[in-house]
Amino acid sequence: MGSGNAATTSVGNDRFAMWPIALTCCFPVILILLWSGPFEVSFLGVPVLFLAWVGSALLALGLALFSARARDWRRAISMSVLPLATLVVVTNAGVIWPLAMEIGERIHFQAVRRLYLEDVAKLPSSGEPRFALWQWGGFGIGHAVVYDESDEILLPEQSSAWKNRVANTEVGSCGAWGSPLGGHFYLVRTGC
Repeated sequence: MGSGNAATTSVGNDRFAMWPIALTCCFPVILILLWSGPFEVSFLGVPVLFLAWVGSALLALGLALFSARARDWRRAISMSVLPLATLVVVTNAGVIWPLAMEIGERIHFQAVRRLYLEDVAKLPSSGEPRFALWQWGGFGIGHAVVYDESDEILLPEQSSAWKNRVANTEVGSCGAWGSPLGGHFYLVRTGC
């Protein structure tokens, strides 16, 4: 009779834990949302998120090992999801980090696109293609949005007229690389 109660107690404890699965889904979304805000929020928020992510993964790993020793297999498996997903993220950080950053920054751009269009409408028309730079911030590498009516910014070689137009900007002095956002807008990184 005593062994029947132990079996019932063990089965009662052997349930799927939902919080590791929820965090496995939430942490990447939060990372993207942090990158969709102002750069200062990302700069401070991303390290805090990573500490919480790694700490949660280590806690879940410890609980998964404890559950496996107790032969609570459902609980052990559900607790293992977060540490395994975290391991995948860490080993693929060179792909995941820039991807999350770009998705977040594209969301940010779309959220404030109307304001950029208003700024572009205020640019003087001198007969030359218009150029504008909005710096978002950065640490070592600058993050920015560029409006380039000539669409030369990402060409391998730009015209001398373009180089003169951007000479007094961070793009002209440091160089830029990035990706198009449509409508002459570009998400760029600057090298200084």
